[in-house]
Amino acid sequence: MDEKLKEEIKEEIKKTGSQIDDKVEETAIKYQVPKWAVWLTGAVAVGVIIKILF
Repeated sequence: MDEKLKEEIKEEIKKTGSQIDDKVEETAIKYQVPKWAVWLTGAVAVGVIIKILF
């Protein structure tokens, strides 16, 4: 894998992470809960979905 492709992947991951964090922040403000609570709820939901699927 060449360096250019590695850098593009890193940038895409950062961009996606920033978009997710923005949505988490919007949700936290909307429901007036701490941002960590939204992250925790999302992590639990993903864990349950993975458990059900596999």
